Amino acid sequence: MKKILWTLIPIVLLTGCTMGGNEMEEALAFRSRILGAEQISFEAEISADYIDRLEEFDLSCRTDAAGALVFRVTEPEAIAGITGTVTGEEGTLTFDDTVLAFPLLADDRLSPVSGPWVMMKALRSGCITAVVREGEKLHITVDDSYADDALTLEIWIEGDEVDESEISYRGRRQMTMDIGDFRIG
Repeated sequence: MKKILWTLIPIVLLTGCTMGGNEMEEALAFRSRILGAEQISFEAEISADYIDRLEEFDLSCRTDAAGALVFRVTEPEAIAGITGTVTGEEGTLTFDDTVLAFPLLADDRLSPVSGPWVMMKALRSGCITAVVREGEKLHITVDDSYADDALTLEIWIEGDEVDESEISYRGRRQMTMDIGDFRIG
């Protein structure tokens, strides 16, 4: 009887090591769907934290397979209708109409309107550092690069949709985004 127990212990321990590992598989499967998409569209309610004030606005966003993101400001009404594009490795920002004058965040590495582009870039190619299940949501932590001064993104996914995201730099949250109507197409 003791011999049977000793042979079963390694099996039980090895089985325990593989339990709960589905979160990373789910995160990688979601990344694969993002990478295979011709287009992704979503709405983003953005709150940029400048320590002394919050800048809040809403964007309607659409990204293509190459990673370019086109946005249109939908709120507040005073700047609604302004459109722009964020593209390329450097995150080049161009505007079709009036220039939005938001100060930069994260030691001049992040503009509030480039937040959705940074989120999508991190989902496509960032370094996934942690994945945990929180109820119905999958919480993925991603660094946007392998550099020491990487932007860190916390992204919550429910089903096939990004639900919310936070962007931090050197331990301080710079921006939050509530994501709605996320469609992979």
